[in-house]
Amino acid sequence: MDIAEVLNHTSPDLFLSDLTATDKQSALAEMVTGLVAGTTITNNETILQMLQSRENLGSTAVGPGIAFPHGRTLAVQKLTILIARSREGIDFDSEDGKPTQLFFMLIAPPQDSGHKYIKSLAALTDKMQNTELRDKLLESADFEGFCTTLKEG
Repeated sequence: MDIAEVLNHTSPDLFLSDLTATDKQSALAEMVTGLVAGTTITNNETILQMLQSRENLGSTAVGPGIAFPHGRTLAVQKLTILIARSREGIDFDSEDGKPTQLFFMLIAPPQDSGHKYIKSLAALTDKMQNTELRDKLLESADFEGFCTTLKEG
């Protein structure tokens, strides 16, 4: 799956350009609030609990500066991806101990035809290995600029 296909599962309404959260729990809550505001999804508490349970298994912040909070839940009908940034960085229990600035939250239904969830996670993980790309994404002015940079990167 290429990055353009991955971006079909997000939208400008699912882009939080600068999180105000200062810690992991408030960041998850802010992202779930953004998810509910930008979609027809209404089960925010279910999604938040699922994400917190996933984080309890091990942080989804894989460094450097990147986190992929993710999981499956009956609360959604299709793969949905929220993108968020924190210019200041948030302590998200990253493997490298550094603040996390870019977040790609993937929420998928338990039955995921075509394995879009796993393929999207893999494509994003692969793309985020590029330090120059990560720096450019932090500077993108808006959702369109972010997506253009991600596709070109």
